[in-house]
Amino acid sequence: MNILILGAGAMGSLYGALLAKAGYEITLLDIDEEKVDTINSNGVHVTGIEEFEMHPKATIKPPLKPPSVIFIFTKSYSTDDALRSVKHLITSKTLLVTLQNGLGNEEIARKYADKVIGGVTTYAAVLENPGVVRWAGRGISIIGGYPTGIPSYVYTVREVLSDAGFNTITTDNIIGWKWLKAIVNSAINPIGALLHVKNGYILETSVLKQLALDIVREGRRIAVRQGVNIPGKPGEMLVKTLQSTRENYNSMLQDLSRCRRTEIDYINGRILEVARKAGLKAPLNQALWSLIKALELKCTTSTDN
Repeated sequence: MNILILGAGAMGSLYGALLAKAGYEITLLDIDEEKVDTINSNGVHVTGIEEFEMHPKATIKPPLKPPSVIFIFTKSYSTDDALRSVKHLITSKTLLVTLQNGLGNEEIARKYADKVIGGVTTYAAVLENPGVVRWAGRGISIIGGYPTGIPSYVYTVREVLSDAGFNTITTDNIIGWKWLKAIVNSAINPIGALLHVKNGYILETSVLKQLALDIVREGRRIAVRQGVNIPGKPGEMLVKTLQSTRENYNSMLQDLSRCRRTEIDYINGRILEVARKAGLKAPLNQALWSLIKALELKCTTSTDN
């Protein structure tokens, strides 16, 4: 099976390497020429939980051969641009799969394909250098047809991921799972990024743990008012996530430390947008969104100067 992966960052590289190891024909598409050249020269080196090296093809230009499956691992703000660049490869048979953070990526994907599979994953990876990814944690990948249901092609993708060793389950409520992860991330990511701390520090510091719980309660209230069926208790998921990732510096902190745009608009910002449209207040999400946006602006301004 021919698989195209959009984005050769941490998760794209990890999934690409493991899928290539399972025997699938993998192409990594990325706009970073240095990253692409490094992967083509040296392969993708995985460290951490497992250590191995694979040599998938990498390119800055869309391939000529239409893929059977496209996995989207770009940052949320790049989803539309990435899909637009490969729209000529998308047919009625193409499966689009997104395991990205945040809310709204599936809606963008549906502009380009009929068969869209939404997903969340708790696998953890850190890009140490171009082509070098540290596999920091095993987890679970949950996928389902978007906006609802489990069409037959969802099982095809589950089989592909299972072949590569990913613990994968299906759901007919992927919107609920996307909201659950976004609500949890809406607390962990901004707090960790603002204080420059590992996830475990939030769990171990009572005032921060309480703040995080208050943030997820606010997000849950907004989701439920919108009719979203949350699969579980966000507060419990928050604690479990902090426990299992206590040694991690979250991706929002990593982005800010590299003076890059974060995904705050697609996490807290999207929760805030939904709340406003429903006439609801979300003061905690508003505060966190504003603070992270201010840091983005400060970083951009200092870099320009």
